[in-house]
Amino acid sequence: MTAPDSPAGSADRCPGVRRVHAAADGGLARLRFPGGRLQPTDWAALARIAADHGSDLHLTSRGNVQIRGVRDEALLQERVAKAGLLPSAAHDRVRNILASPMSGRLAGHHHLGALPERLDAELLSRDDITALSGRFLFGFDDGSGDVLAHRPDLAAVAGHPDGLLRLHARGRDTGIGTAMADAATVLADAAAAFVRSAERQWRVPPVGELNDLVVVALSEHPLTTGHAGTTGESNSGGPVDGAGDPAGGGAHTAAVEVPPVGWIDTDDGLVTLLAVVPFGVVPARLAEFLGAIERPSTISAERVIGLHGLTEGMAEQVVRVLAPMGMVFDAASPWVEVTACTGLPGCSRSHTDVRADAAESVRAGTLPVIGRQHWVGCERACGDTGAGERVTASPSGYHVGR
Repeated sequence: MTAPDSPAGSADRCPGVRRVHAAADGGLARLRFPGGRLQPTDWAALARIAADHGSDLHLTSRGNVQIRGVRDEALLQERVAKAGLLPSAAHDRVRNILASPMSGRLAGHHHLGALPERLDAELLSRDDITALSGRFLFGFDDGSGDVLAHRPDLAAVAGHPDGLLRLHARGRDTGIGTAMADAATVLADAAAAFVRSAERQWRVPPVGELNDLVVVALSEHPLTTGHAGTTGESNSGGPVDGAGDPAGGGAHTAAVEVPPVGWIDTDDGLVTLLAVVPFGVVPARLAEFLGAIERPSTISAERVIGLHGLTEGMAEQVVRVLAPMGMVFDAASPWVEVTACTGLPGCSRSHTDVRADAAESVRAGTLPVIGRQHWVGCERACGDTGAGERVTASPSGYHVGR
């Protein structure tokens, strides 16, 4: 979202499961999936939950999943908790963690191992970060820059020649490093320092005293090194890789470029399939089929679903079954480039039914620009990641630009 960093007197209204947002079409709940990583059982549970509420699933730009039109909040919370998708009521909204989906699968996409899961566990164990806003974003980048492009408040980046993870604050390289074994602790401690001094800020600002405070918290942490390029060890003397995860160190290798969607032959001899669904909407029936694929999957910040570790035969079968159900594997499809906010009737702020207008423009071949574009119903520009052009509705029609 493009909302300001400062609340300016208003409350952070980002939804969760325990706090459902009242939208024009009913309650809006958001389920967090750290790193955008889902297992088949997660898709199966989501399919059941969506069916309970007569709803589709909506992918977000933080690798999370939303359910719209919620009428029975107690039932939703019961189903989500029973599925194991609400590990802590107090930490419901603070677990926004992006991670590179192709980590460890191609040259230059360095292993991130279980970093998202470790950070999630660290956050869940601490009471001093529960006051983080629902907008605060953590990130783990495999060295390809895909996560850094979204300027997380706190991020760790793999691929530095010394084997350390390089730490970033709101998109800015701090020059500080930490070992993979220590990254979760360091990021959680820096987030706690932000909470203590945030003065009702939602996010780390790009510059200024609060940004400096976070950088100082990183630099003074006993598990970091201030130059991120000298020792190959954390200040604690621990190993660089930690808990058996590859550190991704050694000589720097440029990341292999990955198409936005399609068939990817990975370095382990298997296949990753990347696909989008129009407007990031996953019907419950499609989620059920995704749950039947016994392989791990991811949701990226671009709302791309990744199906990983497939054999060629499995990949061929997945395409044959899921393409007719609405999954787009063709990189030439306009649906790879077009996203949109909810618009009418789901959002009362919108000037129009944005998705219907965008879909008609796709069908008629009359898109206003070539390439990435995000259509929005008002100047709030919800869901805009900053990539490509923005197409904004107004009482007098649409205009292009930021």
